[in-house]
Amino acid sequence: MGDASPANILSDHLVVRLGRLAFSSLDLGVVIVAVAVALASAFALWRIGDREDRHKRLLRALRSHAHRRSYPTGTQRQPWYLQLGTQIASMRIIGVAKQQSLLAALAAAGLRGHGHLSALIAGKVCTGILLVPLGWLFIEWQRLFVAWPVLRLALLTAACIFGWRLPDIILRRLKARRQLQIENGLPDALDLLVICAEAGLSLDHAIENVGRALRRSSPEVAKEFTATAAEMLVLPVRSRALENMAERAGLANLRSIVVTLIQSIEFGTSLSASLRVLATEMRAKSLARFEERAARLPVLLTLPLMAFVLPSLMLVIGTPLVLHIVDMLAATP
Repeated sequence: MGDASPANILSDHLVVRLGRLAFSSLDLGVVIVAVAVALASAFALWRIGDREDRHKRLLRALRSHAHRRSYPTGTQRQPWYLQLGTQIASMRIIGVAKQQSLLAALAAAGLRGHGHLSALIAGKVCTGILLVPLGWLFIEWQRLFVAWPVLRLALLTAACIFGWRLPDIILRRLKARRQLQIENGLPDALDLLVICAEAGLSLDHAIENVGRALRRSSPEVAKEFTATAAEMLVLPVRSRALENMAERAGLANLRSIVVTLIQSIEFGTSLSASLRVLATEMRAKSLARFEERAARLPVLLTLPLMAFVLPSLMLVIGTPLVLHIVDMLAATP
């Protein structure tokens, strides 16, 4: 049998088999590191929750001692992922400039407030950590790159980076969808602004009425105009509220409307005439964009026609001819 002590067996090769999975010593090292990171994250979350629980127990003791006397409890306890995002956002690795950039991207997607920032950062961290063990399980299940541990480590690193970037990709998709909704509702909003201006309403009331009128047909445009009307009542300079709306949306057409409104405020130009010209230009741009999309349809339909319709057509046309040739060859002595 030879020297088969447990130490020699472990030093030569350590393999644990579970179904199709085979864990080498390097794989076990990766598992141990992943488990250690998960336990450290769980311990940090438990510490955060434990501080909150002690605070709540102290408040309950004070209320019981005061014979049901109500005490202010402050803000409600946030979910664990928001607490995790808040803790990470307060670190130096995420600077103020990065926070402002993320807040601007969230505002462009229709998500305002620091609570959404905490949720975004927590989502980036959780998906980055979660995809590492999932990717490792997939690699072991498929037995990929068994002889290349460095390549396995590179794939796990790529999975972690992809998990960190995945919430940003989703945020960009939400931002693009919201910008498309706002852009589709801008012509109607501009027409309503022209009607309100010709009716003699002030700019504040006109924007407020447009936000109220488009609440059902274009809710995203209505939200922006309603928020702008509220800011114009609070901010000392009304043009700043309009600039905030243009920065939140990030659309060229909306910025043109904002520039026209600011010029009307500063120079006293006719609001209805300027908006009417702008509405005509916007309608022309929309028509040109639709014509461009229609002109691209034949090019986009060429490949599906060649891949699906043309083979079927050739089969229908050529099959009788082939059968006729086969019959002629069979009848020839």
